Amino acid sequence: MNLPLRLAEVGRLYPDHEAVVYHQQRLKYSQLLSRINQFANGFTKLGLAQGERILIALGNCPEFIISYFAIMQLKGVLVPVNPQYTFNEFSAIVKDASPAAVITDLAAAPLFARIKEQTGIPREIIVIRGQNSGFHSFETILAGGDPVFNFSGHYGRDEVAALLYTPGSTAGAPKGVMLTNYNLSSNAITFAEFCGLNPEDRSLLVAPVYHAAAQTCVMNASLVTGATLVVHDGWKGPEAVLRSIQDEKITFFYGPPTMYALLINYPDRARFDTSSWRVAYTGAAPLPPEIFSEFEEKFGFQITEGYGLTETSPVVCSNPVDGLKKPGSVGPPIPGVEVKIVDYEDKEVPVGQVGEIVVRGPNVMKGYYNRPEETGWAMRNGWFHTDDLAYRDGDGYVFIIDRKKDLIIRGGLNVHPREVEDVLYSHPKVFDVAVVGVPDPVWGEEVMAIVLLREGEKMDPEELREYCRDKLARYKIPRYIHFVDEIPKTSSGKLLKYELKHLMENA
Repeated sequence: MNLPLRLAEVGRLYPDHEAVVYHQQRLKYSQLLSRINQFANGFTKLGLAQGERILIALGNCPEFIISYFAIMQLKGVLVPVNPQYTFNEFSAIVKDASPAAVITDLAAAPLFARIKEQTGIPREIIVIRGQNSGFHSFETILAGGDPVFNFSGHYGRDEVAALLYTPGSTAGAPKGVMLTNYNLSSNAITFAEFCGLNPEDRSLLVAPVYHAAAQTCVMNASLVTGATLVVHDGWKGPEAVLRSIQDEKITFFYGPPTMYALLINYPDRARFDTSSWRVAYTGAAPLPPEIFSEFEEKFGFQITEGYGLTETSPVVCSNPVDGLKKPGSVGPPIPGVEVKIVDYEDKEVPVGQVGEIVVRGPNVMKGYYNRPEETGWAMRNGWFHTDDLAYRDGDGYVFIIDRKKDLIIRGGLNVHPREVEDVLYSHPKVFDVAVVGVPDPVWGEEVMAIVLLREGEKMDPEELREYCRDKLARYKIPRYIHFVDEIPKTSSGKLLKYELKHLMENA
């Protein structure tokens, strides 16, 4: 089974069932499939070959869904990215992925045009809602395609279907995670079954769909079960979410802990009828126990917390939807996925002892694109090594205590400190800098920069933030900037980031 074949089967079973709701647009499954087929047929006229990479820089919208499944039918390789990236961020991914085409919006299209002018890549730029813009029009391609597509239905188990970029370990360079259709379909179907999703469910997509979690846990899990997918452009505040839950009778919602913190603190939440809501799912960052408790108190049921990574499609562990949830735990492994906690020699440690999480299963990536050495290291001894530290209790529940990876997770979005540091270092007044994550009650973590200026230089934090605005996505720009006289380092010159973080948290 693969995703486009499964969706086609759902379309045959429930042709008149509502598939996608977006603003005033309501698509039945038969209409969604026709549009996917039309776009796939129209897309072939651009001369794109099987296996070529197609970058999708779109937010939450029907065009993302149509492009996603059409490219899979064509057996191209999807490369979904954040449409709010800057020129530098897009350039790094384009350089690595060499996409044949880009599907984007009018805001980002000029950036890709600049990249194309400099590199010749991509060959084609397709813009949604951009007729007469000088680029290929998504709508024109769609209109020019036949609503019947001859999809063979076959996908080899090792055929890569998606390339999802995640912050790299070297100088913040992004690395492409190669996920097969088997990885994606197995994880989506398992997750859907785990949550008990069915055609009567109505899921709300607010989390960014270019991320693995929103793709698998909301978009794909809903569509492979015949549920209705209600699409928001993104997070527009707690009232918009609560209103949709009431008006659209939402039963399933996924979001990082940040969204739940905002929902429980919204003073007018009692105005909305949320009685249809049965599954509140979270991941991407640790769920604070106080949010878990307050949500149950205010909404009458518990948040379900899980754990995963882009490299695992992404879901690895989850507390049960119905059953014992342990606050502070991400639960046991989901069905079909194996997890061990190991020491530095890859030997499994006893219950209660801290070690590294390693994963094996149908959800684990094929590898990192063009990075055989990193793939070999991450997949050593037949297990994917997560770099996350955890322990397991006697019931098999996993408790994550730290991240070995030097990542900041802000509102469910990953920020690699080295990437931010490199931008700050490039400012002529900056001599040294360290970037760390600090706890935040709303976003989970915030980005903090500790900056040592060159001798005799002066500047204020806003000047440095302004410098970052066209070089970093907004969520990566440091919220806190502290100017210091010295940055602590080891005798070998390595930054003592833990000491810095501790120092600044208690400043």
